[in-house]
Amino acid sequence: MERQQELTAFWERYEDLVEVLCYAAQLGPNEKSDQKYKQFRQSFQPLYQGLKPFLISFLEFSQNDEQAGLKLCGRPLDAFEALVAAIDLQEFFKMDDGNMISRINRTREALRLYDEHLRLLASRIA
Repeated sequence: MERQQELTAFWERYEDLVEVLCYAAQLGPNEKSDQKYKQFRQSFQPLYQGLKPFLISFLEFSQNDEQAGLKLCGRPLDAFEALVAAIDLQEFFKMDDGNMISRINRTREALRLYDEHLRLLASRIA
C-alpha cells in the first residue's frame, strides 16, 4: 500500500513533467514552463530515489539514455534521469538527441508495469 502511494505521487508529478516537456517542444520554452521544469527537477531526486530500484526493474534501457547522461552530467543515466538531467529547458532541448518521446514512452511503460505488479501483489495479499 505504501509503495502504491509513493508510485501514485511520483506518477502525478511525472505527468506534469511530460506535459511541460511536450508543451515546450511544440511551442518553445518560456519562463513559466522553464520554472515548472526546474521545480520538478528539484523534487525529482527525493521522489525517484525510493522508487528507482523497483522502476528500473521494469524499464527498457537504451544506450541513448546513457549517452545523453554522459553529455549532460558526465555519467550514464536511465531514461527517467535523462528527462531531468538538464539544468533548464533551453539546455534540455539543446542537448536533446531526438529520443525524448522514446524516453517518455519507456518510462510510462515502466510506471504502468510497476503499478500492475503492485496491484497484483495487493490482490494476492487481500
